[in-house]
Amino acid sequence: MTVRGKILLFAVVAVGLVAVVGGALFHLASQGVTSTREVFSMQEQNTLYGKLTGDGIWVPHALLEAHEHGQDTRGVFDGQLRRAKEDFEQLQELVRQEVEPEALLEELTRLGQVREAHLAWMRRTQARVREVHAGQEDRFLHEALDAFHGEVMPYLDAAWQVKRTRLAEHKRQRLEDLRVGLVLSVVVPLVALLLVLGMGGTLFITMRRSSLELLRGAERIGRGDFATELPARSADEYGSMARAFNRMAAELRDTVREKERLAKAEAEASEREMRRYNSLLEETVRRRTAELEEANAQLLFADRLATVGQLAAGVGHEINNPLAFILANLRFAREELERMQGAPSSEDRDELLAALTEAHEGAERVRLLVQDLKMLARADDAQSGPVDVGAVLRSASKMAAHEIRHRARLVMQADGVPLVRGSAARLCQVFLNLLINAAHAILPGQVERHEIKLTARVAVDARVLVEVSDSGCGIPAENLERIFRPFFTTKPAGVGSGLGLSVCQRIIAAHGGDISVESVVGRGTTFRILLPVHTAAEAPAATEMAV
Repeated sequence: MTVRGKILLFAVVAVGLVAVVGGALFHLASQGVTSTREVFSMQEQNTLYGKLTGDGIWVPHALLEAHEHGQDTRGVFDGQLRRAKEDFEQLQELVRQEVEPEALLEELTRLGQVREAHLAWMRRTQARVREVHAGQEDRFLHEALDAFHGEVMPYLDAAWQVKRTRLAEHKRQRLEDLRVGLVLSVVVPLVALLLVLGMGGTLFITMRRSSLELLRGAERIGRGDFATELPARSADEYGSMARAFNRMAAELRDTVREKERLAKAEAEASEREMRRYNSLLEETVRRRTAELEEANAQLLFADRLATVGQLAAGVGHEINNPLAFILANLRFAREELERMQGAPSSEDRDELLAALTEAHEGAERVRLLVQDLKMLARADDAQSGPVDVGAVLRSASKMAAHEIRHRARLVMQADGVPLVRGSAARLCQVFLNLLINAAHAILPGQVERHEIKLTARVAVDARVLVEVSDSGCGIPAENLERIFRPFFTTKPAGVGSGLGLSVCQRIIAAHGGDISVESVVGRGTTFRILLPVHTAAEAPAATEMAV
């Protein structure tokens, strides 16, 4: 059988199995619908039988109430009689829909007996109510109920019992059908799936084996093994291709032999010329190789210079701010020491220690920045561990205070946030950059009109969200997509190199976080930083954090 025939056979079998499964499911669904309709019909019949049983109480009461109020009992009786006839007609219609033709006559006869007994009792009750005098009401009701139980209930109980028996049998039969259907709904699709998988697997294995044989033969011929002969056992397309390959290999063998004979003759005549040509070719290759090695070395050197220039510009930009802070604190410490004549007071000593501590923190930032330049963007030695974001924000705000105090009010809300995982020094570098940029976006001298806000809270994705917002000039929409690119800056020449935000983005990415920006010209800018929360399972360790 051809491959096309096998595929068509597989498709026909698969479609047939799908049709079988669909037919089985349709049959089960049809049975379910029919069963539901029959159950509803039987339940409705039971409801009607219950209403007719209740007539033994409600009909005498209705007639007696009309008689006591001086009303015409004939009108009440006609209404009750009409309702009872309608109930019996509905019962007959439900019986015709439910009962099989061979049992229909018996069922209708039984229902007719109930109808005649029930209507006759109603007529006798209507006649008796006219004879009821004051004080005889209870006696009338008891007599009517006793008459109902004696004249109507035997027929009604018999019909109702037959209906309950049939309902129970119907439920039992339908439950059995559902169990069988449940088994079939599992077995039929499973068998169909196994057949499809079996045929598909057989077809796949056969085609794969034939394809691999053709592929191996083609590879051997491609390597020059023209003695290869593929097996051509089948009569399908693969067998035809194998025979074609064998014919091609035979023709190639003859061609190769002829070329070898001619090549041998030509080789003897041109051996000296070939040696000279090979020497020229080897010399050319050596010369070109030397030129390529020299060009490659120049390119590597140029790339290293570009990297050094990029990092040097960024580090120069970053060092300027902490150095200013260090000098300010050291100047303050020197002036205080010159002012003091004796041992410093406790308050002066605390102020000096605080100034020197903050200067030490600024020097640490400088050390890290210089280390970045030295290591050429390699991983630094920053300690990676749990970091208090609030403490880092407070430290950064202190170092940026000299840039902010003449431009805006600084508002910070960073209490109660969980610890994050990372380097406190690196995160401080990021927040310091953003604070300085926020300050530069506001003109000096308008402190009461402008505000720089630092907030830290838990985001909806359980990470820590830090926002640095300002009410400055804002960033034009066309520049928002470029502000994180190296060397892009809108500041005047000599104020910024355009590497600050690029460095911030790399640091946040190294911490496993995200940084984004939102800005409106004339209203301000907000930078949002998302950082992963430190978990107790993460043991503090000195890890290398590449930025």
